[in-house]
Amino acid sequence: MKVQAAELALDIQNLTAGYQERIVLRDVSWQVPRGTLAAIIGPNGGGKSTLLKTAVGLLKPVSYDALTLLGQSPEEGRNRAAYLPQGEEVDWAFPITVLEVVLQGRLVRKGLWGRLRREDYAASRSALEFFGLGGLEKVQIGALSGGQRQRVFLARALVQEADLILLDEPTTGLDAQAQHELADLLVELRKAGKTIIAATHDLDCLTECFDQVLALNGRVLAVGTPAQVLTEEIMVELFARHFPKVGEGGEVMLHES
Repeated sequence: MKVQAAELALDIQNLTAGYQERIVLRDVSWQVPRGTLAAIIGPNGGGKSTLLKTAVGLLKPVSYDALTLLGQSPEEGRNRAAYLPQGEEVDWAFPITVLEVVLQGRLVRKGLWGRLRREDYAASRSALEFFGLGGLEKVQIGALSGGQRQRVFLARALVQEADLILLDEPTTGLDAQAQHELADLLVELRKAGKTIIAATHDLDCLTECFDQVLALNGRVLAVGTPAQVLTEEIMVELFARHFPKVGEGGEVMLHES
C-alpha cells in the first residue's frame, strides 16, 4: 500500500550520494512513515552515515528523484529534526555543561540570536529529569559516561520539539545494559509521537523494538521488519562471513559460514 507523502517522516527516491568524486550510495529509495522506529544496518563504509547526513542536508546529493524530510526539503525540515552524530565527531573536551547542551535545543527554533527565557530553562531541566540526569546539569559533558552522553543529546532533541530524531551509531561504546536502556528510551520517544531513525550495528535490540530495518551496503539490499531482513541470505550478502540472524524465538544469533 502506497504511503501518502504527508504521512512520511523521510522520503528518498533514487538517491545517489557521496563525497567529492567518490560515490557511496547509488539509487537508494527508502520511505519511513511518521511514528516509526527504524534502523539502518550495514558494514562500515556501506553508506549509513552518508545517508543520514544527506537526509538532513549536511551533505549535498549527487542526484535524486525525491528527497524530503518531514514533507519539506532537508534544509527546510531540519529545524524539526534532530541529528545526533557519531561520538567521534563530538569534541568532548569542549567546556560546556550538560544543561548548556540541552539548552541548545531551545535555540534551534529561536535562531542564533534568540534569547533564552525562564521557560526554556524549565523545559530543559524537565527533559534532564525525564532522562534521569537531573543531578548532572552543571557537569561538563565529556565527564559523563557514554550512556549518559546519549541521554543528554536525546534530552536536547526533546526540548527542541523535534518530530524526527536521527542517530548515527548511538550504541557505540555502551555496555549491554546501557544499550537496552537506550532502546527503552527510544521506545518511549516513539510512544510520544516521535520518529526515530538509527544507524546501528547493535542488532540485538532490533528484534525487541524496531519496526523497520534498512539493509544498506552502497545500495538497498532489503527493507522490512527485523524478521524479514535478518535472514541468512540477506545477512550473507550484507556482512559476508560473520553475520547475525534471527532465531525461531526472535533472538539474534551470530552465524559463521
